[in-house]
Amino acid sequence: MSTIRPEATTEKLTTEKWQDKRSLIAFWFFGLCNNFGYVIMLSAAFDILKEQEPNTEPDISNITTVFPLSNFTITSTMVPNSRKCNILSTGAILLADILPTLFIKSTAVFWIHRVAYNIRVPMSILFVVAAFITVATSVATWMSLLGVVFASISSGIGEITFLSLTALFHKNTISTWSSGTGGAGVIGALSYAGLTGAGLSPRHTILAMLLVPALMAVSYYIILVHPNSIKSRKCQTEDQSPLLKQPTDITPDEDSCNDSEEVTGTTAATSYISRLSTRQRLMLILPLLKYMIPLFSVYVAEYYINQALFELIYFEDIWLTLAEQYRWYQVDYQLGVFISRSSVNLFHTKAIWVFPVMQVINAVFFSVEAYFLFVPSIWIVFAVIFFEGLMGGAAYVNAFFSISEDVADEVKEFSLGVASVADTSGVCLAAFISIPVHNFLCKLPLPY
Repeated sequence: MSTIRPEATTEKLTTEKWQDKRSLIAFWFFGLCNNFGYVIMLSAAFDILKEQEPNTEPDISNITTVFPLSNFTITSTMVPNSRKCNILSTGAILLADILPTLFIKSTAVFWIHRVAYNIRVPMSILFVVAAFITVATSVATWMSLLGVVFASISSGIGEITFLSLTALFHKNTISTWSSGTGGAGVIGALSYAGLTGAGLSPRHTILAMLLVPALMAVSYYIILVHPNSIKSRKCQTEDQSPLLKQPTDITPDEDSCNDSEEVTGTTAATSYISRLSTRQRLMLILPLLKYMIPLFSVYVAEYYINQALFELIYFEDIWLTLAEQYRWYQVDYQLGVFISRSSVNLFHTKAIWVFPVMQVINAVFFSVEAYFLFVPSIWIVFAVIFFEGLMGGAAYVNAFFSISEDVADEVKEFSLGVASVADTSGVCLAAFISIPVHNFLCKLPLPY
């Protein structure tokens, strides 16, 4: 009778811990790289568009003052008591960046289970490479906007892919993925501003960012320990119920597993989903609504604030210019998002409804402030913006972490991917709302 040596058990546990650490690191980089292109493209596309604007003489009957920002231009007609704001809301640009992502996520329920991870991940990488190259070599407005669309497609495929992929790993990969997406906002904004501020042109800065998709490839193909390579996934049978959690600690017999799984990058769970009818897959979405509706509501309020109101809230005659105030609003917001998206292991709640309530209160506060400009100090605005970022990031990470805990294993990949349509559709609706609200407030005279 053979016995298991203690040394062998210790070695196995050490190996598993190392594999878990590699997975956590890989998912942090996945979050960073997937959202990095989104952040960079919004800033860079505006700079490229600015270069492409024709140099025309201004009409003396409508003289304007221009305040250059890192990612848009504020134009204020020189009318007494007028507001300094952009005549075109940044919500219009946001639409170009979010609509392709929304289309991908909203239709994913019909096709995503048929596409293997080993196809989805390269697609995401190739689209962000195409985005960077297109914008960096752009010679016309349509090329710059096409680059934004490519970045949006990459982000959409990437988010639904990597969120689904977390179902095959330790649940803390949700936390590290979310932390990485939060870090993308801070690191992306600072790196772009830093490189351009150091004298590098926007075009060359964009080309330098090609290191990011390379890092994503390294993370997926080298850092990440794929489930098939460690044989940690069980084979699932036809009669398993999607409504009940099943034990996942069964070691599969190699003869009973599908040999094509390792080649295609599919899993037993995606095989289960592929056997369901469209109606059955749609029915699986119903239990997710308790997570998706709060997440949707948070993002509507959050991006309404960011796109319609941020640039309308400013303080004159302080140590920051109008352009610098907007930049620091963005950095402040991204810091809040980064901290809260990294905090689920310290603070986790299933009461996700709290976050949309708080975010709507924030939206009301900023709406009143944008109209009356009554807040006496920019530090108060900084504090509320930071709180806004905390609420948005906390809603995101707690929603997906709850799904990973509550949903049955067989449908976890599917559920995590499909639930991501909530934040994107919220951003899209916010963009539509932001345009008329921004334009209305922009035309109002100053309240003082």
